[in-house]
Amino acid sequence: MLFKMEPEMAKMHMKPKKTTTVKRKRWKRGLSIGVMCFIAFFYLFPLLWLFDTSFRPKVEIFNTPPRILQAAPWETFKSYSLNSFDLAINRYQMNQGFLNSVIITVSGILLTLLVCSLAAYAFALLRFKGRNFLFYCILATMMLPATTMLAPLFKVIQSYGLYNKHLGLILLYAASALGVFLLRQYYVRLPVSMIEAAVMDGASKLRIWWWIVLPLGKPALSALAIYQFRYIWNDFLIPMVLLRNRTLHTLPIKLQVMDSVNVAKDYDAIIATGFIAIIIPIFFFLIFQRQFMEGLSGSLKE
Repeated sequence: MLFKMEPEMAKMHMKPKKTTTVKRKRWKRGLSIGVMCFIAFFYLFPLLWLFDTSFRPKVEIFNTPPRILQAAPWETFKSYSLNSFDLAINRYQMNQGFLNSVIITVSGILLTLLVCSLAAYAFALLRFKGRNFLFYCILATMMLPATTMLAPLFKVIQSYGLYNKHLGLILLYAASALGVFLLRQYYVRLPVSMIEAAVMDGASKLRIWWWIVLPLGKPALSALAIYQFRYIWNDFLIPMVLLRNRTLHTLPIKLQVMDSVNVAKDYDAIIATGFIAIIIPIFFFLIFQRQFMEGLSGSLKE
């Protein structure tokens, strides 16, 4: 009996150790989640403050502490209104700037995906003289600051009669050295067997690009689309140089116009417009974040 009870006693002594280790793991996990939530709140606080103040009257914008912390939240929500957005639309034509930004951004993204995908397909899967030299020349343009290229770009756009037009701005965004590099690095790792099978079946180069390369390259295309969306949507310098007509201005230019007022500045209209300008790229990224991560992580394996 003594020999039989010894293993049972050992098991009874082991159970408290297992429970303590499980508790420690749970405590560490809870602590790590709490720290990450605190860091996330620290980064999200400016966006939450912008959302809250965009619906408040002008007298409550710069309250210290914020108006939402001075009483119960359901009590402070009573002062919410759309007056800030109404002022931004009627006085500063924020709706026109939003529409211009959407037109330029969507058109620029589509044209960028078309141009960069074709160029990357040629550099990755086609064989021709000077291929590597041309590719390195395109990569070299990434080291040039955008300000050094403003004067040549302005001259080219003006010579083609595209100055003060949306089309001239959209064509500038179509050429992206980073887009060509990103897609080319993705295309070189596509399954070669599928392309060889298509060639044996008599498919042309454009047909291979349309039916094989584009469908397999959706993650990289999504990553490039998100990058271009952020770049085009937030760009201020190039539209400010090329677009002189007020009816053609984008949201960043509208924000600068609002902020340039020296007397009785409409901070409520500025905050409302800034909230619209910020929330759209966030939603766009949340919709395509899975494809964005796949496009940056790698490609298909043969």
